[in-house]
Amino acid sequence: MGEVKRYSIVAVIIALVVGLVAGSVATYLVAPAKTMVKTVAGAPTTITKAVTKTVTITPAAKPPKYTIYYVSHGGPANVWWATVVKGAKAAADLLGVKVVYLGPEKFSIKALVDLVEGAIAKKPDALIVTITSYEALDEPLRRAIKMGIPVFAVNIYDPRPEGERIPYLGYIGQDDYEAGKRLAEVTFKLFKEKVGRLPKRAVIGIHEPGHVGLEMRAKAIREKGEALGLPPIEKIDITLDLSKEVEIFKAYLKKHPDTELIFTLGPQQAYAAVKAIEEEGLRGKVLVGTIDVDERVVEGIKKDMVLCAISQQPFAQGFLPVVAAYLYLEYGIQVPVGNVPLHVRTGPTVITKDNIAMVLKQIKTTGGA
Repeated sequence: MGEVKRYSIVAVIIALVVGLVAGSVATYLVAPAKTMVKTVAGAPTTITKAVTKTVTITPAAKPPKYTIYYVSHGGPANVWWATVVKGAKAAADLLGVKVVYLGPEKFSIKALVDLVEGAIAKKPDALIVTITSYEALDEPLRRAIKMGIPVFAVNIYDPRPEGERIPYLGYIGQDDYEAGKRLAEVTFKLFKEKVGRLPKRAVIGIHEPGHVGLEMRAKAIREKGEALGLPPIEKIDITLDLSKEVEIFKAYLKKHPDTELIFTLGPQQAYAAVKAIEEEGLRGKVLVGTIDVDERVVEGIKKDMVLCAISQQPFAQGFLPVVAAYLYLEYGIQVPVGNVPLHVRTGPTVITKDNIAMVLKQIKTTGGA
């Protein structure tokens, strides 16, 4: 895949946001000084005093101009998605709009579709959706668009050709195939530098099978391994339960003792792989490459157990879609329409031990990177 062209739309969005902040700073109205007359009775004369009183009037908070629904396959209890929620709230507070975030407690395409249907029924001013299953979301989102609801894709896009995909107004996020490809390229490179050869066996742990974005990441990793002449890279379902993830990895390592590299597609899954490696006494013998970053992934990188991670900046994936929807509703400004490369990029950024400092501020202030 060729290098993805970067667009200046992000700079435009940032500039406009700065302008909006400058223009919307809260002001207080000060009423003109009011003279009050107070009469004090007394013999043999009456004394009249003028008392000046200044009254400060605070304007009432304005109701939100727009209501935007943000519907995701990830619930706010999930650490990664909690960071997205923070970003969406920050944008809502900044712009004076209302953002309603909806996400299922557990991963479920049916639950996601039900939430989207519920959001459409509310007739919001705009709708932001993760296209986790384009087959399941095709009909309801096309219906929403026909109703006049502007739809924006975030985190996962509809990978079908331009004439077939859901006609949303823009996509904000990373290209998951590109993310998987970059992860594989860098991880195999660092493994070879460390060990002197490519791994004998590698495995991919997928925590949400059927999730379009995760499947694209896995596909790219497997294709890169095949191009390098490695044995087929197996893809195993590790669930979303941390304790089960650890046990599944441990069982796989016991069954396949020649495994030297584990790819994971999320931060919790990387932690589970590291924990399994440590509990099996395989530290230094099995290494990890992952997508998404949190404090536990950073710790794994520092311990030389995680070779690299791909950052897609979840806070930006919460913040920027709300800004894009606001700019469209308020000014008719539109982000690039389409998928790759016509999208606003939030990643992928490769994080290794050499540049780990760049994500520490993000993790400290937002919870993820």
